[in-house]
Amino acid sequence: MKKILILTALVTGTTLLFSQNKEISAELNKLELSNAPSVMLLGLASSDLETPKSKKAFMTSIVNSFSESDGLPNAYAVELTPTHLFPLTEMDALKYAGINSIKKPDNTYEYKNNIFSEAKNVSFSLAFLRNYKIENLDTENPSASFSLRTTVLKVRNKKNIDAIANSNNNISRELTDIQREFEQSPQFKEIITSNISPSEKEEKLEKAQDEFVTDYYKTETEKYKKYLDEKPAFQLDVASAYSTFFLDNQFKNNQFGKLGFWMTMSSGINLERQNPSSAEDQNKVKSKVTIKETSTDTSKTEKRLNFYAVARYMQDKTVYDVANGFSKTNNYDFGGKIELVYNRFSIGYEFIYRSSDLDNTYRSNGIINYKVSDSVYINAAFGKNYGDKDNLISFLGLNLGLDSKRRTLFSEKQ
Repeated sequence: MKKILILTALVTGTTLLFSQNKEISAELNKLELSNAPSVMLLGLASSDLETPKSKKAFMTSIVNSFSESDGLPNAYAVELTPTHLFPLTEMDALKYAGINSIKKPDNTYEYKNNIFSEAKNVSFSLAFLRNYKIENLDTENPSASFSLRTTVLKVRNKKNIDAIANSNNNISRELTDIQREFEQSPQFKEIITSNISPSEKEEKLEKAQDEFVTDYYKTETEKYKKYLDEKPAFQLDVASAYSTFFLDNQFKNNQFGKLGFWMTMSSGINLERQNPSSAEDQNKVKSKVTIKETSTDTSKTEKRLNFYAVARYMQDKTVYDVANGFSKTNNYDFGGKIELVYNRFSIGYEFIYRSSDLDNTYRSNGIINYKVSDSVYINAAFGKNYGDKDNLISFLGLNLGLDSKRRTLFSEKQ
């Protein structure tokens, strides 16, 4: 397999609107970029085993081969999640995390995981490869691939649910205090009494209110993002993809390429030391607003062990020989992956066994990832790919993510 460079730009254009005048701008843009199933079907991904942490509204990928002399990208891909392209209504931080809050007779709340909350976020992807190479065929032909995927089940453990709920409650209380402090400030009164248009007032109020955001609020939102991104106790993703290629670069000569259906199961263990303070103690703390107050941040070191398993059926009609032309084969893949994450660095190993009409083979692959920042990832892979010819995996990739600012997911606690 050629050395491949993947440049991924992830752009989220969704604005989340919640309780009016009870919100403060915040960025929820922690990224862990994954490849679309359409890219994986074409064999252009460093790993055949990945699940996205959270689906984004819009993702683009540019795939380039180091050996291409013209320097132009060899493949392109886009992925859309329609439910994230428009403002989400009746949404808050808990619903976003897939947690239902149930009010009990004593006016306290019980929090339960809605394991099907991600199922509606079906994503669609399209990939295009300029020079698709087929074994024993001299020509290189364009190929296109389409795919769908969604998360059927996402089960969070109780400790993670409680952490998300407590963080949400702390932030909601802080928002109320910040709002109260702001409404008593000279800046607020000056803007309200100014002779400007309503739209200008709204814009100035938003900017002025952001100056009242405390370090405590910033710290808590970072905690929330960390709890939100924690690997669930169990997650089940399903995907399907279809590819076609065009002989002699002519549209009329399109041929059936591959058709695949697969499910990926994932789980993880958090290896970080837990904060000794209990959830009840956190609930009893009533935050006080001090402008730009200093608070002690939690450790930003991530330590976790992730596990993945995949089962896939793939129909492949890209097998060619001079005597018989193209023939169709049925492939059944089963395998797993283990990944150790330590802060910005992760190392993993995957093994996938393939049972085919032609022969049995396997993929054995080591993967290394390094997070330069929340939006820049470097990844590399080395190992053996399926088959007995041209089966070397030698991959170096750079993933870049861009995410627009969203309004906060947190609103005043009612």
